[in-house]
Amino acid sequence: MDETTLPPAVDDGSLLIRYLVDLHGSDFQRRLWSALSGDGLATFTGILDRSAFARLARGLAALYPHPDADPDGLTLLHARESGETLGKRGFSDAELLPHTERSCTTVPPHLLMLVCLTPGLHGGETLLIDGRSVAEDLARTEPESWRVLSGPRTAYFGGAAGHAGSIFEPLSSGRWMIRLRLDELVRFAPQTLPHVAILRKVIGRHTKTLLLEPGQGFILDNTRWLHGRRSFQGPRTMLRALGELREGLSPERGFPVLLTDLERTTGKGWT
Repeated sequence: MDETTLPPAVDDGSLLIRYLVDLHGSDFQRRLWSALSGDGLATFTGILDRSAFARLARGLAALYPHPDADPDGLTLLHARESGETLGKRGFSDAELLPHTERSCTTVPPHLLMLVCLTPGLHGGETLLIDGRSVAEDLARTEPESWRVLSGPRTAYFGGAAGHAGSIFEPLSSGRWMIRLRLDELVRFAPQTLPHVAILRKVIGRHTKTLLLEPGQGFILDNTRWLHGRRSFQGPRTMLRALGELREGLSPERGFPVLLTDLERTTGKGWT
């Protein structure tokens, strides 16, 4: 996986079905909570327009005020910018490297919700990567990279008012979160760069594709799952919402990682 291209992805046609939550019935929010608590990911079908998606998103979460959102809190994603526009590739037809949303903030939004309104004519597959699988793979196969990439202040996300942190950050009770972007709005401490290259290869091993049709979408834990997108042609249009789970629907952020004492030792950041 080089600096500009996505890795070959496993074309897993069962991904939508594996994580599917039926939105019918009065207890669908409980089922969504259960899916997010266990896997950090839920897929759905049958949300065919903006109003239906808004009801789903608001019923589950307090929406996060993203700078690009419309007044209803939702963001329409379609090709309206050049793929070279700084920080705006989501509004182009260019590929998006795996990332988490709002990595430049101290506390990124817990949930990312996305639904397809119109698929592209070609390409545009969503890429999903379980950060827990990446962390466990990295800690097992590349322990030095795990120690460095989980070290404090080893990455700076965003512009002048960004966030200095790390790709893997410890939370409470042995849980971890992942924070990542791989574009021009991240700077890594010099000693981390060889390990970021290793991380890219590990991410490639765990990348799966999801080709969304109208009304299909997903909800994911933005502190656990990475997402990206292949380039596309045609009128691909998605709706996105970011938010914090409503009171009473509160799976913990992040994910547990079983580590040895050696693997728990983190690296050093900028000095």
